[in-house]
Amino acid sequence: MRRNRWIKAFVGVLQMLVLSAMYAWSYFRVELEAVYPGWSQTQVTFNFTILMSCFCLGGLAAGSILKRWNKSIQLIISAILIGGGFFGVSLLPVQSGPALFQLYLCYGVLTGLGTGIAYNAVLSGIQPWFPEQPGLISGVLLMGMGFGTLLLGNAAAALIPAAGLGNTFRIFAAASLAILCLCAPVIKAPDALPRSSDQPDETSSADLSTGQMLRRSSFWLYFIWNILLSAAGMLVINSASSITLFYGLAAVVGLLVSVCNGLGRLLIGSCMDRMGWKGTMFFNNGILLTSGILLCIGDQCGAAMIVLAGMLCMGICYGGGITISAALIRQLYGSKYYASNFSVCNLCLIPASIIGPMISAALQDGSGSYWSTFVMVAALGIITMALNFGIRRP
Repeated sequence: MRRNRWIKAFVGVLQMLVLSAMYAWSYFRVELEAVYPGWSQTQVTFNFTILMSCFCLGGLAAGSILKRWNKSIQLIISAILIGGGFFGVSLLPVQSGPALFQLYLCYGVLTGLGTGIAYNAVLSGIQPWFPEQPGLISGVLLMGMGFGTLLLGNAAAALIPAAGLGNTFRIFAAASLAILCLCAPVIKAPDALPRSSDQPDETSSADLSTGQMLRRSSFWLYFIWNILLSAAGMLVINSASSITLFYGLAAVVGLLVSVCNGLGRLLIGSCMDRMGWKGTMFFNNGILLTSGILLCIGDQCGAAMIVLAGMLCMGICYGGGITISAALIRQLYGSKYYASNFSVCNLCLIPASIIGPMISAALQDGSGSYWSTFVMVAALGIITMALNFGIRRP
């Protein structure tokens, strides 16, 4: 049974590659802005806020409303939603007003809900097979989502000139539907697995229900920490391709952030198993501060490569924060209610997607530069570092 778990992990990574289309929005927005030049930065960024909000609601649905259904059914539902969302985007009308509404509905709502359901199903279905390495397996799975953004972004860059933007979205729709449905039967949590003798004591925890978790002040401190760290990440991740264009680099260079996003998930996941959750959180905070400093220096010096270095650090930090959540909730609050507890924790992405991208877009519309955005990244790094001192094991 343990030998076959790596097959399940491989399938989980493949599904996460498909789900990474959510973060490929950074590239697609550049293409869509060229087609609809009348859209403002705030209007375009609002789609990302809808996308992240529905992603959280989809995860919450998987952990509560859909929990009575097995993982395969959840993944098939998500496949239909994601495929339908991409197909809907391929049919955007010429008029910018109706097109914007349809974009919100299809890419924002449908794709977001489907991705959230599948994300929760894959993590909660694969993690229990690796009780001795919860951080590593979370990092491996989420690394697939990080690298998938680069893969799908490059695929889109190759397909759009040849097939057109609409047909590219149709290809994405068909591929997402096929891969998620074909791989769905493999995702299934084990009935029971013995505790590994080399599993660190820190991963041991009593099972706390969602209600019990919500009554812990330490959870709310972590929730706020997660909001601010995620917001800092979204300030850069959501506009990665636009930022590289602004500083004189090609839009596709922004997708390199996705490589570091994937590497960060694996790096921080491995650190969780070696350094413990507390040390790993401080380490990730240090990367965030470094990112903010580099971005500010690069902007003031007009040095595109320093800005890019800061963006790559942010990719590591943002990916690491996602991995910390995926592993820490199981470590601190147990496995029994993990699907529900993790989906509640992920609700932090809703305020984060408002605090981050929407404020950044408004500032950019007003100033025409990214300086204020980069200052916000540095400030959020300082605040999250201070919050980290108050987070304790329940």
